[in-house]
Amino acid sequence: MKEHKEVSALLQQAKQERRCCYGTSDAQRRALKRRLHAGELVSPYKNLYADRTLWNTMTREQQSLQVIRALSAIHPQWVFAGLSAACVYGLQHNYSLHDGTVHIASKSGIGGGDEARLNRIYINRIPTRKHNGILLTTPARTLLDCAAFPFPQALPIYDSALRKSLTTIEEVQSLMIQSVCDEVSVTKLLKYADPLSENGGESLMCGQITELSFGIPLLQVQFMNPDNPAMSYRVDFCWKLADGRIIVAEYDGMAKYADTSNKNRASLQAKMEYDRRRDRHLREQGVTEIVHVFYEDLLRPINLETKLLKAGVPKIR
Repeated sequence: MKEHKEVSALLQQAKQERRCCYGTSDAQRRALKRRLHAGELVSPYKNLYADRTLWNTMTREQQSLQVIRALSAIHPQWVFAGLSAACVYGLQHNYSLHDGTVHIASKSGIGGGDEARLNRIYINRIPTRKHNGILLTTPARTLLDCAAFPFPQALPIYDSALRKSLTTIEEVQSLMIQSVCDEVSVTKLLKYADPLSENGGESLMCGQITELSFGIPLLQVQFMNPDNPAMSYRVDFCWKLADGRIIVAEYDGMAKYADTSNKNRASLQAKMEYDRRRDRHLREQGVTEIVHVFYEDLLRPINLETKLLKAGVPKIR
């Protein structure tokens, strides 16, 4: 299709500002729609556009942020809430939570002219904060709204907010009492939230451990490193049982040894040797079982349950 200079300029500006593109005149909007129908652009939200090739290189979170930044520019009075606010704050979460919905706080109900992908979260008194130039619900209020997600999916958001010192358990508890929210879910999340979880994967695993009724482990427990006493080993999860057994579980993310064709095979072999040596040192210090858990195991909790049961991790109910 013949180049449209105005559209090209709009797309270039949007790319620089890391947001979706939108037209400010009827002519621009018509030109953008023509390129949408030609397959050059995608439209993730009404009257918002992005280059198809560039869009397909982004994660779901990055795509959500592109939409949020554009809508914030068009509607500077909007207060983004829930998962949308969590994205802007940079709170860790599973990308599968993104379904194209944009969440905003609203003192009124659903508007008849709302875009289908707009979700208004009713809040009588909206506590706000501006972050990166975007108006958001406060971190504490954002956590209240994110409690609507399943517990293992919501826990990483809570852990991340505490780890980044955006809010405190006490602040969330205080706001919960004053707000209309799911107090049962919020209370459970606050009970188990822990900033010691270093990333979203560890938090997700903690959530699943809880849901599977296993005893709650200690996090980031240190053991001596004989090869380098100044750099102790830190294990992700540790159960110290009454009978003297010590069970350790390590979250290893994606299965990093699966691709035997990796060109950097030497570094993989070095990593495997390090892990073997580390495991040996842990056993020498009384660790009786070591469980390595991969992201793929978290996708199927039955796999995690089987590994922990085999290692002897007790259930509490």
